[in-house]
Amino acid sequence: MSRPPVDLDPAGPVKVAVVQAEPCWFDVEAAVTKTCDLITEAGKNGAKLIAFAELWIPGYPNFVFAHTTKIVNDFMLEYYRNSISVDSTHMAMIRKAARAAEIMVVLGISERDRGSLYMSQVFIGPDGNILLHRRKFKPTGPERIIFGDASGDCAKNVIQTPLGRIGGLQCFEHLQPLLKYNTYAQGEQIHIAAWPNLFPPVGKMPFFNTVESCRMATHTLAVEGGVFVLLASSIQSEKGLKANGLLPAPIPGKGDTHEVVSETNIEPPHTRVTGGGFSVVIAPDGRTITEPVAEDWEGLIYAELDFEEIYRAKQWVDPVGHYSRPDVFTLQVRSQTRRYVEVESGNTSGSEGFEHVGRFPELEE
Repeated sequence: MSRPPVDLDPAGPVKVAVVQAEPCWFDVEAAVTKTCDLITEAGKNGAKLIAFAELWIPGYPNFVFAHTTKIVNDFMLEYYRNSISVDSTHMAMIRKAARAAEIMVVLGISERDRGSLYMSQVFIGPDGNILLHRRKFKPTGPERIIFGDASGDCAKNVIQTPLGRIGGLQCFEHLQPLLKYNTYAQGEQIHIAAWPNLFPPVGKMPFFNTVESCRMATHTLAVEGGVFVLLASSIQSEKGLKANGLLPAPIPGKGDTHEVVSETNIEPPHTRVTGGGFSVVIAPDGRTITEPVAEDWEGLIYAELDFEEIYRAKQWVDPVGHYSRPDVFTLQVRSQTRRYVEVESGNTSGSEGFEHVGRFPELEE
């Protein structure tokens, strides 16, 4: 029995793919190749949308949790060189792969913009054009050593597509109530939750930084927003441990004694663990609708999203609709972008801020 269409929603189920894989640690050339291969594979298997982890390119900087600033600075130079600009030739290669596979891509990158880095999500349409580009509003904890903040235009993090209204947040943005509420208010239906590799409790690390807590936070967003959630995460093998300086190495002047490359070793850093993957697809009522995979499993997780589940969830709870009280509670969003240099004549200088909307030309043949 056919069902009448609802607004601009897809008439039938939408097949999606979620990545759980190891990044090509701090190797942008290999990372772009692997990204294009996964996009091609998902497209061949009929997926219309593929979601990647936070900072998939060039990998999450696990080293920042393990070393002192002096050592981190050495890692940061390599990290900067292997990050990518949104209008780069590397990004053009990924855009062409999306177009060839006729699939929408939501990609997590370390975005290089002149001398600064940002934690970014890039939404690429099946025609290869960039539909949306957003940055993480506030990098978390030691991430602030490496990455800058987003500007007001990144408050727009949901776009209308033939697959529905698709949006995204990164990592601990799922613990920001106002940011989540702003996302719900944009009518999101499919949410890309981009996470890095996460681990069980290690030593005195806070429980909220463990995989269990972060999984709960992501399920909460699904229930609150009445949305499908594609939780994409990465994994770490011995390759990641080596790349991040987390493997034992000889201690100078102490013979065969080995310890992790660091100036302090009070307890093992929580990032010195292999595995860390927890990718799933979550339904609007909070259920996990994909089979669980091992924390070190690598590949693509597929699911079909039936929007009837969204409509059922919204009948009960719509926090930006019938289940709200705007006469009592409202959210104010300042979405303007303030530039580094503002010229009264209206002309922009070479020091202007990065323009997210309308900045990217159509992909050439």
